[in-house]
This record gives sequence, C-alpha cells and structure tokens, in this order.
Amino acid sequence: MTETAHKKTIEEIFADVIRRYMNLPNDYGYTASGNLIPCVTIANQNIKLFNTDKLQITVKTLTSNVYASRSEFKEVLDGYIETIYLNEQKQMQIDIYSKNNDARERYFEVTASLKSTIAQEQEDLYNFKIAKISKTVNLSGLDGSADISRYTVTFNVLTHDKKETYINYYDKFPLQAYTEQGKIYSST
Repeated sequence: MTETAHKKTIEEIFADVIRRYMNLPNDYGYTASGNLIPCVTIANQNIKLFNTDKLQITVKTLTSNVYASRSEFKEVLDGYIETIYLNEQKQMQIDIYSKNNDARERYFEVTASLKSTIAQEQEDLYNFKIAKISKTVNLSGLDGSADISRYTVTFNVLTHDKKETYINYYDKFPLQAYTEQGKIYSST
C-alpha cells in the first residue's frame, strides 16, 4: 500500500469499484423488521441476503498465495523497526444475486467494472493489479425453490502489503570479547 493512501481491504476496494461503476446505492434501506438490505457488501458479515427483489452483490477473497516476502530492519533509539513485505496472489470471488432478472441482465457489468477507469485508478492508489482474465459461472437454481438468479465471477489480483513492528534486536544485548590476554571488546 502506498504511504499516503488510506488503508482499505481489497474487498472494500472492489465493493466500492462495483458500486460506483454500476451506479448502485450504498444500501436499499431496511426491512420492516429493521434488517439492513445490502446492495454491494463483503461476504460473511452476518448480513442477511435475499431480503429484497433487487440486485445484491458480495465480494470475498477465496485464496491467498504468498509468492515473495522479505524483511528489513531500521535502527531506532531503543531497538529496531522490522518491516515485512509480502507479495500475494489472491483469488477473488464476486457473487451477483437477485430474485428477478437483474442478476442475469447485469452480471457482465461486474466484469466490466474490473476493467474500468475507476478500477485502474484504485490499482494505482492502493498498489495492486487485477488480472485480465476472469471466469463467470451461472449458479442459478442452486438455492432450490428460492428461484434466485446467481452468478459468480472469479479472478486473480496481485497485492503488495507491509507490516512494521518494533523489536529488540539481538545486537542490542551487551557483548564482550576476550582473548587469552584479556578483554579486547565491550559493547557496553
């Protein structure tokens, strides 16, 4: 991630890209029982889906494979800052649902959003890269009698993250060296 950019998860970034590209609202309001009706959301947040006939979309990370990592150390007054850099390939999944024809008619817009200028701006801002190839699967009918139109888009992204941690590094411990003639070095 770049130093000036606000830290957002990859799922939040894609939810925002899809919402903006498809011109969707943040949500559809609330049900009569007070439950939020999400539009584009991150999967597995204990939010009820299928509580509207309108289009609903979820974003999640399926897998993450680290293909490069490295550590750097920077000395500070009373220790060191360890910085770990990770380069990962993540497989993302976006599910598009509706009880009407919206999912069937608009699922292609999700793939189009990944190629949009909005997505390219986010790639530059948050230091990641979206793969050019995606796969869409029609999973309509999977939920049986609910008669839900459902499409799943999967694609890869390359990400770069870093984590800084303060540590007591080994060379901060007192060190003394001796020969047969006596002490020749002391770090204290």
